[in-house]
Amino acid sequence: MLKYRLRGKRVEDLVRYAQAGFKEAMDLIIEKYYPMVIKISTQYFASWAEQDDIIQNGLVGLIKAIFYYDSSKSSFTSFAWRSIDSEIKSFLTYMNRKKNKMLSEAVKVDGMEKEEDDSPFEIPDNRCDVEKNALSDIILETVLKNLKETEREIFTKWLDGYSYKEISRECDVSTKKVDNVVQKVKRIISKLG
Repeated sequence: MLKYRLRGKRVEDLVRYAQAGFKEAMDLIIEKYYPMVIKISTQYFASWAEQDDIIQNGLVGLIKAIFYYDSSKSSFTSFAWRSIDSEIKSFLTYMNRKKNKMLSEAVKVDGMEKEEDDSPFEIPDNRCDVEKNALSDIILETVLKNLKETEREIFTKWLDGYSYKEISRECDVSTKKVDNVVQKVKRIISKLG
């Protein structure tokens, strides 16, 4: 019943209701902006990332936009666009760090143009500004706060590309403990969304 009455409200009003804890308002905003999430998500390609994961992180960006939106600064639509785009870039940056790959592997698809002579695509130069990395750093900081000292050491080595066996040897723990820490971190990150 409430969801039906909320349908006629302006987006800014829905955001206020969602910030106040009305799940129905949150659902309506997500329903309305889901096509935007898809549009932004499909602009990115990374051979090592599933498109569903990129979309999921776009939805995390939308949810964050709902909670951090301030109507005195900009329209919700433009704020949501920036938040979704930033969250996707942060996800790709995080995955790149984890896999020790360069950010240039994840590029905007619309930035590629095929030349007539069948030469390879040129990849545009992507620049990471402070804002994009800040969100990734906040997530990393939150994860580290939720870990014990030994778990932080294990997680840091895992991020640096150490194998489970190497971490096990250096930290004097079992490989099962290493895997448990990695799974714990994944759960913490998924709860942030």
